[in-house]
Amino acid sequence: MKKDNIAQITVFTFLLVLSSCKSSHWKNEDMNRAISIISFKNPNTTCEVLRVDDSYPSEGQEQNGNSLHGYEIISDFVVLNSASRKELSSIIEDRDTYLRNAIPMDCLFRPGVAFRFSDQQNQVDLLVCFSCNELRYYLDGKVVDQSYFKSQKLRSLVQGLFPKDEKIQKL
Repeated sequence: MKKDNIAQITVFTFLLVLSSCKSSHWKNEDMNRAISIISFKNPNTTCEVLRVDDSYPSEGQEQNGNSLHGYEIISDFVVLNSASRKELSSIIEDRDTYLRNAIPMDCLFRPGVAFRFSDQQNQVDLLVCFSCNELRYYLDGKVVDQSYFKSQKLRSLVQGLFPKDEKIQKL
């Protein structure tokens, strides 16, 4: 009888631990909300991509035009097609994309690409710095998370989105 109870408790504990692995790895509620907006499963979300100036502040031209979170916009917004949006969503939702607890790099965040996700009520901007391999998430204009990333898939996706951009193709 005791052996049966021990076996049941062991199985129950194993299943509990295994099921907790599926929970969100985001530590704050704003980031969980941002990810739910970004998700391909959200049919009300649109996604656009654009290029922002990734030069060092002394290299860049003075910002006279439009900017996104302080970075000069150097292209038009382009709406992602369904396949690209689905691929981007799977990259973002894959916990293996992120390097948690990474040693901070001595690198100034200089995003070259920005994705904008919008639904009827919210806007999420994802800025991507390929120099540092860093992502920065904004929810309705406020930074809600940033992380280093290791995804070659993200780099390949961006190269496919900007096939004529020499700088992007050299990533």
